[in-house]
Amino acid sequence: MVEVRRRCLVFWRRTIAAALGVLLAALLAPGPAAATTKAGEVIALAGQCFVESGGQRRALKDGDAVEVGDTVEVPQGGKLKLRMDDGSVISAASGTRMTVAAYGSGAQGRDAKLSLAAGLLRAVVAAVTQPSRFEVETATDWFVEARPGSTQVGVLDGTVVLTSLATRRSVTLPARWGARVEAGRNPVPGRVWSQAEFDDVIARTTVD
Repeated sequence: MVEVRRRCLVFWRRTIAAALGVLLAALLAPGPAAATTKAGEVIALAGQCFVESGGQRRALKDGDAVEVGDTVEVPQGGKLKLRMDDGSVISAASGTRMTVAAYGSGAQGRDAKLSLAAGLLRAVVAAVTQPSRFEVETATDWFVEARPGSTQVGVLDGTVVLTSLATRRSVTLPARWGARVEAGRNPVPGRVWSQAEFDDVIARTTVD
């Protein structure tokens, strides 16, 4: 009777150990990869540009995909042009750091949000008939530059609404106009931009 009990005890110990081993293997096994959403792709670049995705940083090249959640970085001396999935074209000047916080388009409309930490962007936004988070009335060609404590916008074609996150006050900028908003304040009244001002931002975002 004692020998039988010992054998049963050894059996159960081995069974429990095997079960714990299976459980540990299941916990350590890599799970399914998180779903990613493509936002656009690189169509031109000058110099070395980078993307931060999933905690990793790598150099970009022509044809590389940029996904929602990615942060693109254009160091000094570089330029980058992206064609987004809705047909819009985003050009980033030297010194730009931008995160694609959201980018989707479909039957329910366009939902696009680019978070600009620093630098200068040119956005040639494709026209859509559905609701658009870009708040554009027509196909729009515009620039937005983030500086310490302020953001400046210039509109080459179309209409853009510039809104202060702090006060929720807005200014509507038609073609050839520009304005800026400082942290915690209302946007300054819009004004007509000179050709020299547009030439400057065009030159800084043009990628040959």
